[in-house]
Amino acid sequence: MKLEQYFEQAEQYRDKMTACRRDLHKYPESGWREFRTTAKIIGILKEHKIPFRYGYEIINKDYVWSYPSEKELCAAADRAVAQGADPEIIKAMNGSTGACAVIETGKPGPVVALRVDIDCNDVGEDMSDSHLPAAEGFCSVNAGCTHACGHDGHATLGIYTCLLLNAMKEDLSGTIKIIFQPAEEGVRGAQSVAESGILDDVDIFLTSHLGMGWKTGQLVALSRDFLSTTKIDAVFHGVSSHAGMSPQDGRSAILAACAASLGMHTVCQDSRGASRINVGTFHGGTGRNVVADKAVLQIETRGETTEIERNVYHRAMESLEGAAKMFGCTVETEIKGSASSSNSDHELEPYIRAGAGRISEITEYIPESGFSGSEDATYLMAKVQSHGGKAAYMGLGANIAAPHHNGGFDFDESVLVTGVKLYASILWEILHK
Repeated sequence: MKLEQYFEQAEQYRDKMTACRRDLHKYPESGWREFRTTAKIIGILKEHKIPFRYGYEIINKDYVWSYPSEKELCAAADRAVAQGADPEIIKAMNGSTGACAVIETGKPGPVVALRVDIDCNDVGEDMSDSHLPAAEGFCSVNAGCTHACGHDGHATLGIYTCLLLNAMKEDLSGTIKIIFQPAEEGVRGAQSVAESGILDDVDIFLTSHLGMGWKTGQLVALSRDFLSTTKIDAVFHGVSSHAGMSPQDGRSAILAACAASLGMHTVCQDSRGASRINVGTFHGGTGRNVVADKAVLQIETRGETTEIERNVYHRAMESLEGAAKMFGCTVETEIKGSASSSNSDHELEPYIRAGAGRISEITEYIPESGFSGSEDATYLMAKVQSHGGKAAYMGLGANIAAPHHNGGFDFDESVLVTGVKLYASILWEILHK
């Protein structure tokens, strides 16, 4: 068949893709708890006889961050079943999420991996009539969970890209892996996938993000300048006492945390490139007349390169330890997530340009642009690049109703079909026999 005929098949997916995205939007699930989402993906892959791996087959548990307790995982799995997930698939998942479809063409050629993320944000959703999901009846039914970054669209895009590429496999060569990654938010999931072995034979890695400031019709071929980042929780332990009668007997965890917060913000200067540090939350104390015996900070460090970020991180740790010692307290730190720095490979730009050139919905092609944030897909990119493969992170423009990670977020659903066509067209360029 000609590629144009496969584009026509993609057009036939339009209504189903909209319905799929809205179903996923209604039942959002946080990182590592994406049981209903993963079960839905697996069910569709099984229906279409597409081979797949899932859960711990694609995750190395030695590299997971902020993993929920057994009790929390069981509760999430039970909720998934209550919300329509196939109980047999949930049972087979054995407490793990994420999946990877594997499409073998039966002909020698490169191994290409595509990645989509599937988790939601831990924010509440706007329930006003001006918000389309609320007005159309597909807003979140899970309190404190919202697909406010487009991962419901990414998962849908991945599912239907699987179906189209599986239909195209007679006209392609090599092997295609489509990775449905859990726990991107908080940059917690990709490193475990990167270290699972699933990418060890991959020659080309592609991924993308909807929106991100780009409008419907725009396509960024190569994103660059991802910031390396580490997410840290710091818990200060002091000694409580009566703030009026015996303040001398107390050791204030709040004062130690305050000193650390101020001190850390002096350590991010680096002439070699961009660096960042942020104390995002501060919780402490039990009462106005009690010297606080506990304070908790949520912190992130970032750097234009991994070397810069590591320097900021280590100096931040010194600030935490120094502040604790100064006020007679102790401090415990725990890494909750991380991502490496990375850049897309220019060698893939001609394939993306040629692929995009066949798609009428893409009206503005942007060869390269800075990302200036963090994304844990960089671990996957770096893993493929480490053994000589090439990687690219694309920006698929989509008009949005509110900023990413905002409860009023929504995106132009028409770009879902555009995305399926784009991946099909790029892989046609790379793998067409």
